[in-house]
Amino acid sequence: MNKEQKLEAKYGLFTAISMVIGQVIGSGIFFKVDDVLVATEGNVLAGLLGFIIVGVSVVFAGISMANYAELLPRDGGILSYVNFRFGDTASFFVGWMYMTLFYPILTAVLFTVSGIYIAHLISDYTALTPGQLQFLLIGLMNLIIFFLINIFRPRESGIFQQFTTVLKVLPLIFIAALGILSLMDSGTTAVNHFAQRGEGLQTQSFLMLVAASFIPISFAFDGWYIATQISGEIKDSRRNLPRALIIGTVSVMVIYISYYLGIVLRMSSADIITLKDTYITEFARRIASDSGALLMQLFIIISVLGTSNGLLLATIRVPYQFSNLPKSRKVLNLDKVNARTKMPVNSALLGAAIVLFYMLIYYFTNTEIFFTKRNFDLSAIPIVFIYIVNGALFLGLFKLIRARSFSGNALIKKIMAIIAVFGIVVVLFGTFSSPNGITYFMINVGFMLTAFALMRKK
Repeated sequence: MNKEQKLEAKYGLFTAISMVIGQVIGSGIFFKVDDVLVATEGNVLAGLLGFIIVGVSVVFAGISMANYAELLPRDGGILSYVNFRFGDTASFFVGWMYMTLFYPILTAVLFTVSGIYIAHLISDYTALTPGQLQFLLIGLMNLIIFFLINIFRPRESGIFQQFTTVLKVLPLIFIAALGILSLMDSGTTAVNHFAQRGEGLQTQSFLMLVAASFIPISFAFDGWYIATQISGEIKDSRRNLPRALIIGTVSVMVIYISYYLGIVLRMSSADIITLKDTYITEFARRIASDSGALLMQLFIIISVLGTSNGLLLATIRVPYQFSNLPKSRKVLNLDKVNARTKMPVNSALLGAAIVLFYMLIYYFTNTEIFFTKRNFDLSAIPIVFIYIVNGALFLGLFKLIRARSFSGNALIKKIMAIIAVFGIVVVLFGTFSSPNGITYFMINVGFMLTAFALMRKK
């Protein structure tokens, strides 16, 4: 590929960090605290330990992935890492899954979720009764707007990513501060406070309650690796991308733990479990009346749109990256970069079309009783895939460490990789244990088999 066909390095360190933080802090943290407390049967101390354990494992995963980022600072991110460690065939299959399943599904779900939040906000001030069709239409409108911004104003898209990252962190910091003030006013130690809040009808041992919290917490932490997708467009990627992965994952861990403390120190676990996903709006209403609830809704909408934009930013580049893989057939000029926009326009159009397709599928699975009575979760399908891929990469580090491919202390790198692998095992075990877990896995296998149609024969 000549120089004219390379993507321009236009994003700095702060945008890369905002990608890591922004892709994790979307809607997950706001709507997983109640799931965590349900899993721990109301024991808030077990939930706190769960956040710490999963958070630490994610930090080590980011540090472990940073080894690949330092070694391979070029377009493709994880695709390049898979190619380097496991070869052309493995990277081809991963690229195919990225293009047809992983990124498009997550992007479709998040844009639909943005429609849900906006529709509910509108319904508070109008006679509108929101439903799945309204969620789909508003989400589709958001998709079109952000697609055009990413195509014709990619720098502005990066600025929006930075803006939403800063803005979405503000309510989390505010809630954490409220919790700390509440604890100080109570005149008790943190241990006693959590012991009182943790009393309830627990039917399992404390350690089992901690383990039960891993799954919802792990889903809330997911997405930190997506910044690697634009590695070729990050200035001085060899230094800035590893920094972004480490700084971003550490920041998310601190923010999440602080947020959790802020919530459980101001609301009882019973209230949070009863209110379910609406606990955050009620929390805001209690401390700042209806105006506080409105402000919190706006923050959540901005947060979800920031996450959706980050996913779209990656999604529209995946066909371009897939087309440039050694074993991919060249079709639809997906490997071309438009000279005027400096963007792979054909790649972007295909990516957006696939996202639209999955938005319709998401609507279908949320309206048809066959899927709803089984609690089928479309977003769980790509999670199974990416955790298998990341687990393979972390296991692959051990051979590279023994070969001294990286600088630094080999023993420390091995320990970090072991903890990262542990986190992967926890999430996959929880997924496969769920009622639809095997179904999600088989869907991944089915999609992977279809990749043979576009594999270049040599």
